[in-house]
Amino acid sequence: MMTDQSASYRDVGNRFRQCCFGVVAVTCLVSLGCNGEASVSGTQSSRQESIGASTSNSAPVLEKIKFKIGDGKTAFSWKPQADGAKLVDADEKEISRYNRDGTKLKIKGPDDVVLAYVVGSGDQYKVKSADQQKELWELQKQADGDWKLKDGSEKLIYMIKMRPYGFEVEDGNENSLAKIKLKDGKLSLRDPAEKTLYYTKDRATAIAMSCLAFEVVKSLPVRCGLMTMLLLDNAN
Repeated sequence: MMTDQSASYRDVGNRFRQCCFGVVAVTCLVSLGCNGEASVSGTQSSRQESIGASTSNSAPVLEKIKFKIGDGKTAFSWKPQADGAKLVDADEKEISRYNRDGTKLKIKGPDDVVLAYVVGSGDQYKVKSADQQKELWELQKQADGDWKLKDGSEKLIYMIKMRPYGFEVEDGNENSLAKIKLKDGKLSLRDPAEKTLYYTKDRATAIAMSCLAFEVVKSLPVRCGLMTMLLLDNAN
């Protein structure tokens, strides 16, 4: 009788161990399955985030920018080229040409005469004379997002201040000279009385357009040379 009971106990014990083993096996399989799904999901998520970041940081495709005056007539157009850009009038006649080589932009007239150079990238640009011996202007971004234009002797000429609508150009005494506003897909340069001087509905940046307000820089091709560098570098 004792032998029968021992056998019965061993039988129960074996069944119990088999049951426990089965539970453990199922648990491991479920755990592995979940971890595998999480790993795949995490990999897909990381890949999507990477693609999103790459897309958002890529430079925009530059196209022709037509600048019009207040009454809607075309004043001039900026046209990207393989080696830089060019500026043309309302009749598509060339005003100036911009040839870029690395961080240097050569500004030439329609007669192929060099007018000036713009040197720099990112947050600082310097305008130099045609012989590159004299520094004429310096445009530099500040830590707070504003920009400053100084002459060759480091005198402050303009402050280009960030505003909710775009930028405002002020002189050294903080007098408002111009505003660059983006509204309803139209980027406009306005005088202090809010009169529109230039506007465009093409893709451009407010800081690039602010260069058109630099009246102290008498040459339109040179002003647009600064604008060209800002457009090509996608500055903001």
